[in-house]
Amino acid sequence: MNSSILSPDLIVLNGNIITIDPKIPRAQALAVKEGRFVAIGDNEDIKGLIGHGSRVLDLGGKTVLPGFIDGHIHVINAAIRHALMFDCSTVNSIGEIQEELRLKALSTPFGEWVRGFKLDDMKVTEQRGLNREDLDQVSRDHPVIVNERSGLLYYANTKALERLGVTRDTPGEIAGYFDRDPDTGEPNGVLYEKAEELIKFHLFADATSEIRLAGLKSVCQMFASGGLTSLHDAMVTSDDVRTYQEAWEKGELLLRVYMIVKYNFFSGLKDTGIKTGFGDERLRFGGIKMVTDGALQARTAYLSKPYEYSDDYGLRTLDPEDIEHQVMEVMEAGFQPCTHAMGDAAIDMVLTVYENVSATYFRSDPRYRIEHCTLVRPDLLERMKSLGCVVTPCGPLVAHHGDKMPFYGEERAKWIVAHRSFLDHNIVSTGASDYPSNPFEPLLGIQSCVNRTDSDGKVWGENQRISVEEALKIYTLHGAYASFEEDIKGSITTGKLADLVVLGQDPTTVDPCAIKDITVEMTIVGGETVYGG
Repeated sequence: MNSSILSPDLIVLNGNIITIDPKIPRAQALAVKEGRFVAIGDNEDIKGLIGHGSRVLDLGGKTVLPGFIDGHIHVINAAIRHALMFDCSTVNSIGEIQEELRLKALSTPFGEWVRGFKLDDMKVTEQRGLNREDLDQVSRDHPVIVNERSGLLYYANTKALERLGVTRDTPGEIAGYFDRDPDTGEPNGVLYEKAEELIKFHLFADATSEIRLAGLKSVCQMFASGGLTSLHDAMVTSDDVRTYQEAWEKGELLLRVYMIVKYNFFSGLKDTGIKTGFGDERLRFGGIKMVTDGALQARTAYLSKPYEYSDDYGLRTLDPEDIEHQVMEVMEAGFQPCTHAMGDAAIDMVLTVYENVSATYFRSDPRYRIEHCTLVRPDLLERMKSLGCVVTPCGPLVAHHGDKMPFYGEERAKWIVAHRSFLDHNIVSTGASDYPSNPFEPLLGIQSCVNRTDSDGKVWGENQRISVEEALKIYTLHGAYASFEEDIKGSITTGKLADLVVLGQDPTTVDPCAIKDITVEMTIVGGETVYGG
Protein backbone atom coordinates (compact mmCIF):
# COMPACT_ATOMS: atom_id res chain seq x y z
CA MET A 1 0.00 0.00 0.00
CA ASN A 2 1.27 3.48 -0.80
CA SER A 3 2.76 4.86 2.41
CA SER A 4 1.53 8.35 1.52
CA ILE A 5 -2.05 7.32 2.38
CA LEU A 6 -1.32 5.48 5.65
CA SER A 7 -3.07 7.03 8.64
CA PRO A 8 -5.08 9.72 6.82
CA ASP A 9 -5.98 12.79 8.80
CA LEU A 10 -9.67 12.51 7.83
CA ILE A 11 -11.83 9.58 6.77
CA VAL A 12 -15.35 10.15 5.41
CA LEU A 13 -17.64 7.11 5.37
CA ASN A 14 -21.23 6.35 4.32
CA GLY A 15 -21.51 9.39 2.12
CA ASN A 16 -23.39 9.95 -1.11
CA ILE A 17 -20.36 11.46 -2.78
CA ILE A 18 -20.86 13.30 -6.09
CA THR A 19 -17.29 13.79 -7.24
CA ILE A 20 -17.71 15.90 -10.45
CA ASP A 21 -14.98 13.59 -11.77
CA PRO A 22 -16.16 11.49 -14.76
CA LYS A 23 -13.65 8.75 -13.92
CA ILE A 24 -15.38 8.07 -10.57
CA PRO A 25 -18.72 9.93 -10.69
CA ARG A 26 -20.03 8.56 -7.37
CA ALA A 27 -18.42 7.11 -4.26
CA GLN A 28 -19.21 6.18 -0.64
CA ALA A 29 -16.04 7.19 1.14
CA LEU A 30 -12.84 9.15 0.90
CA ALA A 31 -9.61 9.83 2.75
CA VAL A 32 -7.72 13.08 3.28
CA LYS A 33 -4.11 13.56 4.27
CA GLU A 34 -2.25 16.87 4.59
CA GLY A 35 -5.14 18.76 3.07
CA ARG A 36 -5.60 16.66 -0.07
CA PHE A 37 -7.69 13.71 -1.20
CA VAL A 38 -5.59 10.56 -1.08
CA ALA A 39 -8.23 7.89 -1.68
CA ILE A 40 -11.80 7.72 -2.99
CA GLY A 41 -13.94 4.60 -3.19
CA ASP A 42 -16.39 2.42 -1.29
CA ASN A 43 -16.64 2.04 2.48
CA GLU A 44 -14.69 -1.21 2.72
CA ASP A 45 -11.75 0.14 0.72
CA ILE A 46 -11.45 3.32 2.76
CA LYS A 47 -12.09 1.75 6.18
CA GLY A 48 -8.89 -0.19 5.74
CA LEU A 49 -6.94 3.07 5.74
CA ILE A 50 -8.05 4.19 9.20
CA GLY A 51 -4.99 4.65 11.36
CA HIS A 52 -3.92 6.16 14.64
CA GLY A 53 -5.09 9.77 14.78
CA SER A 54 -7.50 9.51 11.83
CA ARG A 55 -10.67 11.57 12.36
CA VAL A 56 -13.64 9.58 11.09
CA LEU A 57 -16.86 11.17 9.84
CA ASP A 58 -19.80 8.80 9.36
CA LEU A 59 -22.24 10.82 7.25
CA GLY A 60 -25.12 8.37 7.36
CA GLY A 61 -25.90 8.81 3.66
CA LYS A 62 -25.65 12.59 3.47
CA THR A 63 -24.49 14.08 0.19
CA VAL A 64 -20.92 15.28 -0.37
CA LEU A 65 -19.83 17.64 -3.15
CA PRO A 66 -16.64 19.52 -3.97
CA GLY A 67 -16.66 22.87 -2.20
CA PHE A 68 -18.61 25.47 -4.14
CA ILE A 69 -16.63 28.19 -5.95
CA ASP A 70 -18.02 31.68 -6.48
CA GLY A 71 -16.48 32.99 -9.70
CA HIS A 72 -17.45 36.63 -9.10
CA ILE A 73 -18.11 38.02 -5.64
CA HIS A 74 -17.11 41.16 -3.72
CA VAL A 75 -15.61 39.88 -0.50
CA ILE A 76 -13.88 42.74 1.33
CA ASN A 77 -16.22 45.29 -0.21
CA ALA A 78 -19.09 43.32 1.34
CA ALA A 79 -17.17 42.97 4.59
CA ILE A 80 -16.81 46.74 4.93
CA ARG A 81 -20.41 47.40 3.96
CA HIS A 82 -21.72 44.93 6.52
CA ALA A 83 -19.54 46.56 9.17
CA LEU A 84 -20.42 50.18 8.42
CA MET A 85 -23.79 50.28 6.64
CA PHE A 86 -27.44 49.50 7.32
CA ASP A 87 -28.70 46.56 5.25
CA CYS A 88 -31.76 48.00 3.49
CA SER A 89 -32.85 44.55 2.28
CA THR A 90 -33.98 43.75 5.83
CA VAL A 91 -36.98 46.14 5.61
CA ASN A 92 -39.82 46.55 3.15
CA SER A 93 -40.40 50.25 2.49
CA ILE A 94 -38.69 53.58 2.01
CA GLY A 95 -40.31 54.79 5.21
CA GLU A 96 -38.70 51.93 7.15
CA ILE A 97 -35.34 52.65 5.54
CA GLN A 98 -35.63 56.31 6.54
CA GLU A 99 -36.48 55.34 10.12
CA GLU A 100 -33.54 52.95 10.44
CA LEU A 101 -31.15 55.56 9.02
CA ARG A 102 -32.54 58.17 11.46
CA LEU A 103 -31.71 55.82 14.31
CA LYS A 104 -28.19 55.42 12.95
CA ALA A 105 -27.87 59.21 12.65
CA LEU A 106 -28.77 59.61 16.34
CA SER A 107 -25.79 57.44 17.31
CA THR A 108 -23.41 58.97 14.73
CA PRO A 109 -21.23 61.97 15.63
CA PHE A 110 -22.32 65.25 14.04
CA GLY A 111 -21.19 65.60 10.43
CA GLU A 112 -20.11 61.97 9.98
CA TRP A 113 -21.51 59.59 7.36
CA VAL A 114 -24.76 57.66 7.73
CA ARG A 115 -24.79 54.79 5.23
CA GLY A 116 -27.02 52.09 3.81
CA PHE A 117 -26.68 49.40 1.14
CA LYS A 118 -28.60 46.67 -0.71
CA LEU A 119 -31.59 48.88 -1.55
CA ASP A 120 -33.71 47.24 -4.28
CA ASP A 121 -36.20 49.63 -5.84
CA MET A 122 -38.45 46.77 -7.01
CA LYS A 123 -38.64 45.16 -3.57
CA VAL A 124 -39.84 48.14 -1.50
CA THR A 125 -43.55 48.88 -1.38
CA GLU A 126 -43.09 52.23 -3.14
CA GLN A 127 -41.45 50.50 -6.16
CA ARG A 128 -38.90 53.27 -6.63
CA GLY A 129 -35.42 54.34 -5.64
CA LEU A 130 -34.48 57.20 -3.34
CA ASN A 131 -33.70 60.86 -3.97
CA ARG A 132 -32.14 63.79 -2.19
CA GLU A 133 -35.39 64.84 -0.51
CA ASP A 134 -35.98 61.34 0.90
CA LEU A 135 -32.58 61.37 2.55
CA ASP A 136 -32.78 65.00 3.67
CA GLN A 137 -35.68 63.80 5.80
CA VAL A 138 -33.26 61.45 7.52
CA SER A 139 -30.79 64.19 8.42
CA ARG A 140 -29.52 67.56 7.29
CA ASP A 141 -26.60 67.45 9.75
CA HIS A 142 -25.06 64.22 8.46
CA PRO A 143 -24.08 63.24 4.93
CA VAL A 144 -26.41 60.33 4.14
CA ILE A 145 -25.81 57.92 1.28
CA VAL A 146 -27.47 54.65 0.28
CA ASN A 147 -26.07 52.14 -2.23
CA GLU A 148 -28.51 50.40 -4.58
CA ARG A 149 -28.35 46.59 -4.69
CA SER A 150 -26.28 46.42 -7.89
CA GLY A 151 -23.53 48.42 -6.19
CA LEU A 152 -23.24 50.82 -9.14
CA LEU A 153 -25.89 53.35 -8.15
CA TYR A 154 -25.98 55.64 -5.12
CA TYR A 155 -28.54 57.94 -3.50
CA ALA A 156 -27.30 60.98 -1.57
CA ASN A 157 -28.79 63.75 0.56
CA THR A 158 -27.92 67.45 0.25
CA LYS A 159 -25.17 67.24 2.86
CA ALA A 160 -23.58 64.29 1.08
CA LEU A 161 -23.66 66.09 -2.29
CA GLU A 162 -21.96 69.08 -0.63
CA ARG A 163 -19.32 66.80 0.90
CA LEU A 164 -18.73 65.21 -2.51
CA GLY A 165 -18.55 68.61 -4.24
CA VAL A 166 -21.45 67.89 -6.58
CA THR A 167 -23.43 70.98 -7.62
CA ARG A 168 -25.51 72.04 -10.62
CA ASP A 169 -22.30 73.45 -12.14
CA THR A 170 -20.21 70.33 -11.70
CA PRO A 171 -19.38 68.78 -15.09
CA GLY A 172 -20.17 65.09 -15.44
CA GLU A 173 -16.63 64.11 -16.30
CA ILE A 174 -15.50 65.28 -12.85
CA ALA A 175 -18.35 64.13 -10.65
CA GLY A 176 -19.31 61.09 -12.62
CA TYR A 177 -22.73 60.48 -14.04
CA PHE A 178 -25.51 61.98 -11.91
CA ASP A 179 -29.14 62.88 -12.37
CA ARG A 180 -30.55 66.39 -12.25
CA ASP A 181 -33.99 67.73 -11.52
CA PRO A 182 -35.45 68.46 -14.99
CA ASP A 183 -37.02 71.73 -13.79
CA THR A 184 -34.21 73.23 -11.72
CA GLY A 185 -31.08 71.54 -13.10
CA GLU A 186 -30.02 70.74 -9.53
CA PRO A 187 -28.56 67.29 -8.75
CA ASN A 188 -31.38 65.14 -7.38
CA GLY A 189 -29.14 62.86 -5.34
CA VAL A 190 -28.89 59.95 -7.79
CA LEU A 191 -25.29 59.12 -8.79
CA TYR A 192 -24.10 56.42 -11.21
CA GLU A 193 -21.03 54.50 -12.29
CA LYS A 194 -18.11 56.94 -12.64
CA ALA A 195 -19.09 58.73 -9.43
CA GLU A 196 -18.14 55.58 -7.54
CA GLU A 197 -14.49 56.50 -7.00
CA LEU A 198 -15.39 59.91 -5.62
CA ILE A 199 -17.97 58.37 -3.30
CA LYS A 200 -15.83 55.53 -1.99
CA PHE A 201 -12.98 57.90 -1.18
CA HIS A 202 -15.25 59.53 1.38
CA LEU A 203 -17.49 56.61 2.23
CA PHE A 204 -14.92 54.10 3.46
CA ALA A 205 -12.31 56.50 4.82
CA ASP A 206 -13.02 55.24 8.36
CA ALA A 207 -12.65 51.57 7.43
CA THR A 208 -9.65 50.84 9.64
CA SER A 209 -7.53 47.73 9.24
CA GLU A 210 -9.26 46.32 12.32
CA ILE A 211 -12.70 46.86 10.79
CA ARG A 212 -11.57 45.32 7.53
CA LEU A 213 -10.02 42.26 9.16
CA ALA A 214 -12.99 41.62 11.44
CA GLY A 215 -15.38 42.12 8.53
CA LEU A 216 -13.43 39.71 6.34
CA LYS A 217 -13.58 37.04 9.01
CA SER A 218 -17.31 37.59 9.49
CA VAL A 219 -18.32 37.44 5.81
CA CYS A 220 -16.12 34.41 5.16
CA GLN A 221 -17.98 32.62 7.96
CA MET A 222 -21.22 33.70 6.30
CA PHE A 223 -20.06 32.43 2.90
CA ALA A 224 -18.88 29.13 4.42
CA SER A 225 -22.39 28.61 5.80
CA GLY A 226 -23.54 28.40 2.18
CA GLY A 227 -20.94 25.78 1.25
CA LEU A 228 -18.45 28.12 -0.41
CA THR A 229 -14.79 27.18 -0.15
CA SER A 230 -13.22 29.41 -2.85
CA LEU A 231 -13.99 33.01 -3.82
CA HIS A 232 -12.96 35.15 -6.77
CA ASP A 233 -12.94 38.63 -5.23
CA ALA A 234 -13.79 40.72 -8.27
CA MET A 235 -12.76 44.28 -7.35
CA VAL A 236 -9.68 44.22 -5.11
CA THR A 237 -7.91 47.45 -4.11
CA SER A 238 -4.42 47.92 -2.67
CA ASP A 239 -5.96 48.27 0.81
CA ASP A 240 -7.79 44.98 0.24
CA VAL A 241 -4.54 43.25 -0.67
CA ARG A 242 -3.07 44.40 2.64
CA THR A 243 -6.12 43.08 4.50
CA TYR A 244 -5.86 39.72 2.77
CA GLN A 245 -2.17 39.50 3.49
CA GLU A 246 -2.72 40.28 7.17
CA ALA A 247 -5.43 37.62 7.43
CA TRP A 248 -3.18 35.13 5.59
CA GLU A 249 -0.21 35.88 7.87
CA LYS A 250 -2.35 35.35 10.97
CA GLY A 251 -3.82 32.13 9.64
CA GLU A 252 -7.28 33.72 9.73
CA LEU A 253 -8.19 33.54 6.04
CA LEU A 254 -10.98 30.99 6.30
CA LEU A 255 -11.59 30.43 2.57
CA ARG A 256 -9.44 30.39 -0.59
CA VAL A 257 -9.31 33.66 -2.52
CA TYR A 258 -8.40 34.54 -6.11
CA MET A 259 -7.81 38.31 -6.10
CA ILE A 260 -9.02 40.18 -9.20
CA VAL A 261 -7.46 43.62 -8.86
CA LYS A 262 -9.23 46.78 -9.98
CA TYR A 263 -7.52 48.40 -12.97
CA ASN A 264 -6.98 51.63 -10.99
CA PHE A 265 -4.37 49.76 -8.94
CA PHE A 266 -2.79 47.89 -11.84
CA SER A 267 0.14 50.22 -12.42
CA GLY A 268 1.71 49.68 -9.02
CA LEU A 269 1.12 45.95 -9.17
CA LYS A 270 2.66 45.70 -12.64
CA ASP A 271 5.83 47.42 -11.43
CA THR A 272 6.41 44.65 -8.88
CA GLY A 273 6.67 42.01 -11.62
CA ILE A 274 3.87 39.97 -10.09
CA LYS A 275 1.66 38.10 -12.56
CA THR A 276 -1.56 36.11 -12.48
CA GLY A 277 -1.09 33.01 -10.34
CA PHE A 278 1.41 34.48 -7.86
CA GLY A 279 0.62 33.25 -4.35
CA ASP A 280 -0.35 29.94 -2.83
CA GLU A 281 -3.38 27.68 -2.59
CA ARG A 282 -5.04 29.92 0.01
CA LEU A 283 -4.44 33.36 -1.54
CA ARG A 284 -3.23 34.26 -5.01
CA PHE A 285 -3.29 37.12 -7.48
CA GLY A 286 -5.74 36.68 -10.32
CA GLY A 287 -6.62 39.02 -13.13
CA ILE A 288 -7.19 42.74 -13.62
CA LYS A 289 -10.75 44.09 -13.58
CA MET A 290 -12.01 46.69 -16.09
CA VAL A 291 -15.60 48.00 -16.28
CA THR A 292 -17.38 48.87 -19.54
CA ASP A 293 -21.04 49.34 -18.55
CA GLY A 294 -23.56 49.37 -15.75
CA ALA A 295 -25.73 46.70 -14.19
CA LEU A 296 -28.73 44.70 -15.34
CA GLN A 297 -30.40 45.07 -11.94
CA ALA A 298 -30.10 48.88 -12.04
CA ARG A 299 -31.16 49.03 -15.70
CA THR A 300 -27.86 50.65 -16.66
CA ALA A 301 -26.31 47.74 -18.63
CA TYR A 302 -25.32 48.91 -22.13
CA LEU A 303 -27.74 47.41 -24.69
CA SER A 304 -27.91 47.26 -28.48
CA LYS A 305 -31.65 48.00 -28.32
CA PRO A 306 -33.32 50.25 -25.76
CA TYR A 307 -34.94 49.04 -22.58
CA GLU A 308 -38.63 48.18 -22.82
CA TYR A 309 -40.93 51.22 -22.55
CA SER A 310 -37.94 53.52 -23.00
CA ASP A 311 -35.45 55.07 -25.42
CA ASP A 312 -32.62 54.43 -22.94
CA TYR A 313 -29.75 52.14 -24.02
CA GLY A 314 -27.96 52.14 -20.66
CA LEU A 315 -24.48 53.39 -19.84
CA ARG A 316 -21.12 52.80 -21.49
CA THR A 317 -18.34 53.71 -19.08
CA LEU A 318 -15.32 53.26 -21.37
CA ASP A 319 -14.66 53.92 -25.04
CA PRO A 320 -13.45 50.93 -27.13
CA GLU A 321 -10.03 52.53 -27.61
CA ASP A 322 -9.56 52.86 -23.84
CA ILE A 323 -10.63 49.28 -23.22
CA GLU A 324 -8.22 47.99 -25.85
CA HIS A 325 -5.34 49.99 -24.38
CA GLN A 326 -6.09 48.62 -20.91
CA VAL A 327 -6.47 45.01 -22.05
CA MET A 328 -3.22 45.14 -24.00
CA GLU A 329 -1.40 46.53 -20.96
CA VAL A 330 -2.84 43.75 -18.81
CA MET A 331 -1.88 41.05 -21.28
CA GLU A 332 1.68 42.31 -21.75
CA ALA A 333 2.15 42.35 -17.97
CA GLY A 334 1.13 38.69 -17.71
CA PHE A 335 -2.28 39.15 -16.12
CA GLN A 336 -5.63 37.64 -17.00
CA PRO A 337 -7.99 40.28 -18.46
CA CYS A 338 -11.31 40.35 -16.56
CA THR A 339 -13.68 42.82 -18.19
CA HIS A 340 -17.08 43.69 -16.77
CA ALA A 341 -19.74 43.67 -19.51
CA MET A 342 -23.40 43.00 -18.72
CA GLY A 343 -25.34 44.29 -21.73
CA ASP A 344 -25.08 42.77 -25.21
CA ALA A 345 -23.64 45.98 -26.70
CA ALA A 346 -20.94 46.05 -24.03
CA ILE A 347 -20.16 42.35 -24.60
CA ASP A 348 -19.92 42.94 -28.35
CA MET A 349 -17.48 45.78 -27.72
CA VAL A 350 -15.33 43.68 -25.36
CA LEU A 351 -15.20 40.77 -27.81
CA THR A 352 -13.98 43.11 -30.54
CA VAL A 353 -11.25 44.32 -28.19
CA TYR A 354 -10.23 40.75 -27.29
CA GLU A 355 -10.16 39.84 -30.99
CA ASN A 356 -7.97 42.85 -31.81
CA VAL A 357 -5.58 42.10 -28.96
CA SER A 358 -5.37 38.42 -29.94
CA ALA A 359 -4.45 39.41 -33.49
CA THR A 360 -1.48 41.48 -32.32
CA TYR A 361 -0.36 39.79 -29.10
CA PHE A 362 -0.18 36.01 -28.72
CA ARG A 363 -0.38 34.27 -25.39
CA SER A 364 -1.16 30.60 -25.00
CA ASP A 365 -4.40 30.06 -23.07
CA PRO A 366 -5.12 33.64 -21.88
CA ARG A 367 -8.61 32.67 -20.63
CA TYR A 368 -10.13 36.06 -21.38
CA ARG A 369 -12.85 36.61 -18.83
CA ILE A 370 -16.09 38.49 -19.41
CA GLU A 371 -17.38 39.37 -15.99
CA HIS A 372 -21.16 38.82 -15.81
CA CYS A 373 -21.75 38.45 -19.57
CA THR A 374 -25.40 38.70 -18.63
CA LEU A 375 -27.36 39.45 -21.81
CA VAL A 376 -25.95 37.81 -24.94
CA ARG A 377 -27.06 37.34 -28.54
CA PRO A 378 -26.66 34.26 -30.76
CA ASP A 379 -24.07 36.02 -32.93
CA LEU A 380 -21.79 36.62 -29.93
CA LEU A 381 -21.51 32.99 -28.87
CA GLU A 382 -19.23 31.72 -31.65
CA ARG A 383 -16.90 34.66 -31.08
CA MET A 384 -16.65 33.79 -27.38
CA LYS A 385 -15.95 30.18 -28.24
CA SER A 386 -13.22 31.11 -30.75
CA LEU A 387 -11.47 33.27 -28.17
CA GLY A 388 -11.77 30.67 -25.41
CA CYS A 389 -13.59 33.14 -23.19
CA VAL A 390 -14.61 32.34 -19.63
CA VAL A 391 -17.85 33.99 -18.53
CA THR A 392 -19.22 34.59 -15.04
CA PRO A 393 -23.00 35.12 -15.17
CA CYS A 394 -24.82 35.68 -11.87
CA GLY A 395 -26.56 32.41 -11.10
CA PRO A 396 -29.27 33.74 -8.74
CA LEU A 397 -30.22 36.64 -11.03
CA VAL A 398 -33.45 35.21 -12.48
CA ALA A 399 -34.64 33.92 -9.09
CA HIS A 400 -33.86 37.10 -7.19
CA HIS A 401 -34.17 39.80 -9.85
CA GLY A 402 -36.96 38.35 -11.96
CA ASP A 403 -38.89 41.53 -11.17
CA LYS A 404 -36.43 43.36 -13.46
CA MET A 405 -37.07 41.07 -16.43
CA PRO A 406 -40.03 43.13 -17.79
CA PHE A 407 -37.53 45.92 -18.51
CA TYR A 408 -35.85 43.52 -20.96
CA GLY A 409 -38.90 41.69 -22.29
CA GLU A 410 -39.68 38.02 -22.89
CA GLU A 411 -37.50 37.72 -26.00
CA ARG A 412 -34.35 39.14 -24.42
CA ALA A 413 -34.97 37.11 -21.26
CA LYS A 414 -34.18 34.05 -23.39
CA TRP A 415 -30.57 35.30 -23.55
CA ILE A 416 -30.06 36.44 -19.95
CA VAL A 417 -27.71 34.24 -17.84
CA ALA A 418 -27.47 31.95 -20.88
CA HIS A 419 -25.87 28.86 -19.32
CA ARG A 420 -27.56 26.45 -21.76
CA SER A 421 -26.16 28.34 -24.73
CA PHE A 422 -22.73 28.63 -23.13
CA LEU A 423 -22.57 24.90 -22.47
CA ASP A 424 -23.83 24.04 -25.95
CA HIS A 425 -21.07 26.22 -27.45
CA ASN A 426 -18.35 24.78 -25.15
CA ILE A 427 -17.93 28.13 -23.43
CA VAL A 428 -16.85 27.75 -19.80
CA SER A 429 -19.36 29.54 -17.58
CA THR A 430 -19.00 29.68 -13.82
CA GLY A 431 -21.29 29.87 -10.85
CA ALA A 432 -21.22 33.39 -9.46
CA SER A 433 -23.30 35.64 -7.20
CA ASP A 434 -21.78 39.12 -7.49
CA TYR A 435 -22.73 39.48 -3.83
CA PRO A 436 -23.92 41.86 -2.46
CA SER A 437 -25.73 42.53 -5.76
CA ASN A 438 -27.42 39.12 -5.48
CA PRO A 439 -27.79 36.55 -2.69
CA PHE A 440 -24.56 34.58 -2.28
CA GLU A 441 -26.02 31.14 -1.52
CA PRO A 442 -24.85 28.70 -4.24
CA LEU A 443 -27.88 26.43 -3.82
CA LEU A 444 -30.18 29.31 -4.73
CA GLY A 445 -28.02 30.01 -7.77
CA ILE A 446 -28.13 26.34 -8.79
CA GLN A 447 -31.92 26.25 -8.44
CA SER A 448 -32.25 29.45 -10.47
CA CYS A 449 -30.13 28.03 -13.30
CA VAL A 450 -32.15 24.81 -13.31
CA ASN A 451 -35.67 26.28 -13.04
CA ARG A 452 -35.37 29.85 -14.39
CA THR A 453 -38.28 30.92 -12.17
CA ASP A 454 -38.62 34.22 -10.32
CA SER A 455 -39.96 34.63 -6.77
CA ASP A 456 -43.54 34.55 -8.12
CA GLY A 457 -42.98 31.30 -10.00
CA LYS A 458 -42.88 32.89 -13.46
CA VAL A 459 -40.43 31.29 -15.89
CA TRP A 460 -38.03 33.60 -17.75
CA GLY A 461 -36.01 32.08 -20.58
CA GLU A 462 -37.00 28.43 -20.29
CA ASN A 463 -34.64 27.71 -23.20
CA GLN A 464 -31.65 28.40 -20.93
CA ARG A 465 -32.51 25.80 -18.31
CA ILE A 466 -29.72 23.34 -17.47
CA SER A 467 -29.67 20.09 -15.53
CA VAL A 468 -28.78 19.91 -11.84
CA GLU A 469 -25.64 17.95 -12.73
CA GLU A 470 -24.56 20.68 -15.14
CA ALA A 471 -25.23 23.37 -12.57
CA LEU A 472 -23.14 21.54 -9.97
CA LYS A 473 -20.23 21.37 -12.42
CA ILE A 474 -20.58 25.09 -13.15
CA TYR A 475 -20.38 25.88 -9.43
CA THR A 476 -17.33 23.69 -8.87
CA LEU A 477 -15.00 22.62 -11.69
CA HIS A 478 -15.80 25.55 -13.98
CA GLY A 479 -15.00 27.99 -11.19
CA ALA A 480 -11.62 26.31 -10.76
CA TYR A 481 -10.96 26.57 -14.51
CA ALA A 482 -11.70 30.30 -14.47
CA SER A 483 -8.74 30.81 -12.11
CA PHE A 484 -6.37 28.32 -13.81
CA GLU A 485 -6.83 25.95 -10.84
CA GLU A 486 -8.73 23.03 -12.35
CA ASP A 487 -5.77 20.74 -11.61
CA ILE A 488 -5.97 21.36 -7.85
CA LYS A 489 -9.67 21.94 -7.07
CA GLY A 490 -13.21 21.74 -8.39
CA SER A 491 -13.71 17.96 -8.15
CA ILE A 492 -13.22 15.19 -5.61
CA THR A 493 -10.17 13.66 -7.24
CA THR A 494 -7.11 12.04 -5.73
CA GLY A 495 -4.36 14.65 -5.31
CA LYS A 496 -6.68 17.66 -5.33
CA LEU A 497 -7.32 19.97 -2.39
CA ALA A 498 -9.76 18.48 0.10
CA ASP A 499 -12.46 21.14 -0.14
CA LEU A 500 -15.93 19.72 0.53
CA VAL A 501 -19.51 20.62 1.30
CA VAL A 502 -21.84 18.21 3.07
CA LEU A 503 -25.54 18.61 2.28
CA GLY A 504 -28.60 17.27 4.06
CA GLN A 505 -30.12 16.08 0.77
CA ASP A 506 -29.02 15.23 -2.75
CA PRO A 507 -29.75 18.15 -5.12
CA THR A 508 -30.00 15.70 -8.04
CA THR A 509 -32.95 13.86 -6.47
CA VAL A 510 -34.99 16.48 -4.60
CA ASP A 511 -37.75 18.55 -6.17
CA PRO A 512 -35.89 21.14 -8.28
CA CYS A 513 -37.95 23.85 -6.58
CA ALA A 514 -36.53 22.78 -3.20
CA ILE A 515 -32.81 22.87 -4.00
CA LYS A 516 -32.36 26.24 -2.28
CA ASP A 517 -33.83 24.78 0.92
CA ILE A 518 -31.30 21.97 1.25
CA THR A 519 -29.36 22.31 4.49
CA VAL A 520 -25.61 22.88 4.35
CA GLU A 521 -24.45 20.56 7.11
CA MET A 522 -20.71 21.13 6.92
CA THR A 523 -18.06 22.98 4.92
CA ILE A 524 -14.49 21.68 4.86
CA VAL A 525 -11.43 23.46 3.45
CA GLY A 526 -8.22 21.46 3.08
CA GLY A 527 -9.60 18.77 5.36
CA GLU A 528 -10.42 21.25 8.14
CA THR A 529 -14.02 21.99 9.10
CA VAL A 530 -14.80 25.70 8.76
CA TYR A 531 -18.58 25.46 9.18
CA GLY A 532 -20.82 22.98 10.98
CA GLY A 533 -19.60 19.68 12.23
